[in-house]
This record gives sequence, structure tokens and C-alpha cells, in this order.
Amino acid sequence: MMTLTRTVLTLLCAFVLVASGCKKKKSGDPVPRPGEEAELQADIPNIHLNRDDNAAQGATLEFSIKLTSNPLPPDGVTITVTATNPAGTAIAQNPKVSSKEGTISLTLINLPQRQVADIVVTVQSIISRATPKPTASV
Repeated sequence: MMTLTRTVLTLLCAFVLVASGCKKKKSGDPVPRPGEEAELQADIPNIHLNRDDNAAQGATLEFSIKLTSNPLPPDGVTITVTATNPAGTAIAQNPKVSSKEGTISLTLINLPQRQVADIVVTVQSIISRATPKPTASV
């Protein structure tokens, strides 16, 4: 009886260890992103995430992005701004901007009045031999 109990317990432990190590890939799992560049860093001075003091006084809001990486990417960066209203509908913004400067000024446009908009600013380093590679999202 003791041997049977030990054998069952050992098999049960082995099953738990093997089962926990096996993970099925779900069909809805996102495709993994390519590796990010550790050197590229960006900051948006005077913008405080999730606070009301970022409110635009009209349909536009000017801000700047400061690249704090040292050195800056040799081919520069592209900056893309996307915005959505509370219903999830896209708000048209200016086209992406390319720059080799350390500070880039941008303007949000078409902002809804008296509503919160979700803004995503994506900074990508430009790689001369390929398309831009996502590296920082602010």
C-alpha cells in the first residue's frame, strides 16, 4: 500500500510539473514585437500622464518631445501621433514627422471639446537599410 501511494504521489507531482511547463499558444496571441533599442529614450516635458493639467484650451495642443538618448540615432527618428475620442473613433492628426534634432515640436489637432482623448506618441529610430523599427512609445 505504501509503495502504491508513493508511486501515485510521484506520478501526480511529475504530471503537475510537466503540465505547468506546457503552454498552448492561443490563436489570438499577438505576434511578438522585434527587439527594442535600449539606447533610444524620449521624454515629453510639461506633459503629465493621466492628469487634468494637460487639458487643451482649444482644438489644438502644442508640445515638444525631447530625445534624451546619447548619442541620437544617426539617421534620426520618426514620430507618429495617434488620437482617439472616448468612443474609440480615430481623430485625424498631422502626418508623421522625421527629424535628426534632439527636441521636436508637435501640435495635436482636431481635439474634441470638453472630452478626454487618448493620445499615443510613438518614437521610432530610422534604420537606413530597412523600415523604421519601433523603439519607444510615450
